[in-house]
Amino acid sequence: DGDKLVFNLMESPDVLMEEGIFHVAFPFGRNWYYYDLREEFRFNLLKYIGRPKPPVHDVPFVNLGIHTSYELLNACCSPEDLCRKAKWLGHTAVGICDRNTMAATLNLQKECANTGLKHIFGYSLTMTHEEERVGLKIYALDNEGLHNLLRIQRAVMVDSEDNTLRYEQLLMYAAGCVVVFAIRSVYWMAGHPKQVKRIRKGAEAVYYQVDANEYKADRIDREQLEALKYYFGNCYDADTDS
Repeated sequence: DGDKLVFNLMESPDVLMEEGIFHVAFPFGRNWYYYDLREEFRFNLLKYIGRPKPPVHDVPFVNLGIHTSYELLNACCSPEDLCRKAKWLGHTAVGICDRNTMAATLNLQKECANTGLKHIFGYSLTMTHEEERVGLKIYALDNEGLHNLLRIQRAVMVDSEDNTLRYEQLLMYAAGCVVVFAIRSVYWMAGHPKQVKRIRKGAEAVYYQVDANEYKADRIDREQLEALKYYFGNCYDADTDS
């Protein structure tokens, strides 16, 4: 009704108020709410009505993008808290991808064993190719991949002066691993199809991360959205969903 919010009732509010009915209760989400017909519509939580339904978690995916407390500047939680929350949510596995560190792997493996979850080791890094910096996440699929992930860790944190991985090194250590390109890496991907093809040949799989924002700053979120727009306009094939 124009700019006025009107609640859809089975009966006219005037008729209900004539009969002495001034409050309407309704379910929304997992809660019940009520509002007063004599006032403007708004949500009022109705705390005491019946018994709440127990939450049912149906999560068809595993969270792989978690940064633990071992990544000091971008951490979300400890491996212990992470596994406890993942178990409560009904996840079957949990994956981490700390930037430039694998310090959390042993604790994650121990906590996953205690809670009955599968552990997935990942690593966030910056790859360099012809003066360009490309954001990546790399996940180990098997023992070969884990060994190569450790080699990547050494290349980044010991051998490199600027804590980056060279493109040639990624090709050397891609076996047994899954490579995930960061959102803003789409411009490099589009400009270097042959190099991407070589990575696909060496790695077990290659993906592009679709994530709308990082909630860090408007400028960063705007860059994320522009990169996604470029990806779907220039790289995404709707027929093959790839």
